[in-house]
Amino acid sequence: MARPTAGTIMRMKKLATKPKKKTPSLKNKIRNLERFLKKDSLPDDVRQAKEEELKTLQAQTEDKQVEDKSREIALKYKKVKFFDRRRLMRTLKKLKRQIETSDDDAKADLEKQYQSAKEDMMFVYFYPKNEKYINLFQDEKKPHSKEDLTRQAELKKAAKKQFSKLDKTIAFDHFCFNDEATAPDESDKPTEKRKASDKDSKKRKDKRRKTSKAPAGAAAVDVDEAGAGGDEGDDFFL
Repeated sequence: MARPTAGTIMRMKKLATKPKKKTPSLKNKIRNLERFLKKDSLPDDVRQAKEEELKTLQAQTEDKQVEDKSREIALKYKKVKFFDRRRLMRTLKKLKRQIETSDDDAKADLEKQYQSAKEDMMFVYFYPKNEKYINLFQDEKKPHSKEDLTRQAELKKAAKKQFSKLDKTIAFDHFCFNDEATAPDESDKPTEKRKASDKDSKKRKDKRRKTSKAPAGAAAVDVDEAGAGGDEGDDFFL
């Protein structure tokens, strides 16, 4: 019995693959429930249960909208926020070294500067995810509006309050002095994931190279097993 050609095998696989059933979206579920509740003949207990279900779905929709908006804003201001953090990180490290090596006369002023930079870092750390980011180091050509400066002052005050409520400050300290953080698309160092991907790619290339160097006799056997006629016998090319 002749082996099926490559084209036949591909068509058989395509037919065997069953399309996955689509999960109805929240919007469709809400629309279907609203249509269902328009029926006048519904029993009271069924109507009540479906109304509760509708309220739950509507709440989920609102939560999703807030989440999507927060993600969009976070991505938009990711770099600006990072540059503020990196600048403050360098300032804190510099001041910390100066405090450790300075005399008592200069230490008080340095500690005051250190506390001010730390409070600015609190502003970055606790910044609301659903608001546009008001950068600390504004561009002279594009100064902040009065409204933005007022809002910035409010958020700084709120950040200090949130920090005072923390039981542990390990995460915040890590945020202040973590050297591993890099700006998006700025690091030239390959990540572990990229290294693994490059390694797998090299293995595949080596395997293909070895296959292409196989003896001519072995290649001839494979062609004969696949069926005579070459492309003419393969309905994939028809």
